[in-house]
Amino acid sequence: MELSKQEFFLLHRYIQDSCGITISEEKTYLIQQRLEPLVAAVGCKGFSDFYQKLKQSPLPKLREQIINAITTNETSFFRDEHPYIAVEKYILPRLGKIVLERKLRNNLRKGPKVSLWSAGASTGQEPYSLAMLIHEYAEANRNFGISKEDFGIMATDISSETLSKAMAGVYTEREVNRGLTPERIKAYFKKDDKHWIVKSSIRSMVEFRQINLAQPFSILGGFDVVLCRNVLIYFDNDIKKRMIGQFYDMVPEGGFLLLGASEQLYGVTDKFEPFHVGKTLIYKKPFKVEAITRRRGAKIISSATPHP
Repeated sequence: MELSKQEFFLLHRYIQDSCGITISEEKTYLIQQRLEPLVAAVGCKGFSDFYQKLKQSPLPKLREQIINAITTNETSFFRDEHPYIAVEKYILPRLGKIVLERKLRNNLRKGPKVSLWSAGASTGQEPYSLAMLIHEYAEANRNFGISKEDFGIMATDISSETLSKAMAGVYTEREVNRGLTPERIKAYFKKDDKHWIVKSSIRSMVEFRQINLAQPFSILGGFDVVLCRNVLIYFDNDIKKRMIGQFYDMVPEGGFLLLGASEQLYGVTDKFEPFHVGKTLIYKKPFKVEAITRRRGAKIISSATPHP
């Protein structure tokens, strides 16, 4: 089934308007390969026919199927490894201090004292990897009054299909062997025939919601850490600026933002303060005194959030 230049342009525009994802012309093959089965399934003779069907009778279910087909869901447990080392060695100890501080200020408040957001959670490997790290950190520090219930994890994605799999927490042998040690598989999964199921003690730590990051999402509330890894690459600069602006407003002073290895904020914003922990680039929302001093050309290190 051939996809003409005009048909590509029309479908590209429809996808961009629907979910914000920008597909360059050199990736024409992506639309052709991923939508061709859907075009045939709805009884259309070609892509032009398919586009007319979309415009004449826009069906929410069909739009959802297009988003599910076009979004990339490449992921794995502890993907790239080094960001999780940074979370374990640098971020979690700082969150642990915040937990204790917030308990002292308001020890009657129920629920999580700190929160993390996996934006673009795909089939769940990222938020569950975070949950495992938090579980291990809480176990190691329970004598200090820290428990896994002190941490909340929000996981979001635009695709209902991937979210369904994430919420089920059911993975193949190949999927669990990508990034997980035998010890973690044994500790956090149970075997069911040919599949591995995330134990409820880990699944219960994560809340899943369907969110389109190209649309306003501040309603989600505030987060101490935002992970938006390998997501910005799919959006144009205007959408990136809106997204990052909302992330900035949603994290407190001293809060963290982690992006993918090929993503950075140059040309998007200079509000976050970048620094490295090992191989991982972390963006921190500076405290007001830090931000003012930085604008004046001086460099200071806050004792509240020491740099590595």
